[in-house]
Amino acid sequence: MAEGKFGFNYWPGSEAEVVMLFGALMPYVGSFLRDLGFGENFFIEEWREQPTDCIIEVDGKKLNVEFELYSSRFKNNHDPEKCDLIICWEHDWNSCPANIKVLALKEIYEKIAEKGLRLIIKNNGYKYTPRDKRWPLEEFMSELKENVKDNEFKIFQEFIESIRDLDGIQLETGRGDRIPTLGLGFKKFGTFPIGIEATGKAYVCYYNVNAKPPKPLLPINLIEKIWKLLGAPKTKNGEMKKWHYIKASNSAELIKKLKEIINVVLEAEK
Repeated sequence: MAEGKFGFNYWPGSEAEVVMLFGALMPYVGSFLRDLGFGENFFIEEWREQPTDCIIEVDGKKLNVEFELYSSRFKNNHDPEKCDLIICWEHDWNSCPANIKVLALKEIYEKIAEKGLRLIIKNNGYKYTPRDKRWPLEEFMSELKENVKDNEFKIFQEFIESIRDLDGIQLETGRGDRIPTLGLGFKKFGTFPIGIEATGKAYVCYYNVNAKPPKPLLPINLIEKIWKLLGAPKTKNGEMKKWHYIKASNSAELIKKLKEIINVVLEAEK
């Protein structure tokens, strides 16, 4: 495998390019499949597209495999009960179900590239920057650290760590090219009504304002409790706000309010 004689000019920018890259990386994939708990010897059984893209046989066991550019794209279009393995370029799905394993080709490629086996010539980005790429959690934390004081960053860091594995809570970074965000979601409702910006601000969304008409993200009784808890902010017309930033004099007060919101929702789930 000599650099410059064949390969890719850029990182994969589509699902089809992920499939092509997987084919090129097949000689190096076995050990990574083994690390995921599968076997090391594998063969393409069939490309079928429904209910998943293809079947791969690994040491005699057939796996239902879905290809994605980013692992997070799986959740809006597929049934997690019908998939065993996601093969993607980058794993950005923080709340991926435990029954689905993820093989991230970017991690595999970076490891073999360190040994001089380079398939991607311009190894520093995409030809066309994806508009819906999620921010890595590490990048969100790094940006947050840049924007707030050290003692405030520690408060945010301890809060995020404390809820990261909390039963009923899921975290997911946002998309976009301006401000990294971290969404706080509730598994029971499958929504992310709370968001933290890397600027140190936080907001709460009561409704999905992109839906027509706007769709509530939580049961109405919980929305009203949170609305009153945060001081019942209203629009200039006196109507309940569909979303707003959470007012706080400092980071400690902001985190206190976020914890109160979480407690209100989790208590209602019992």
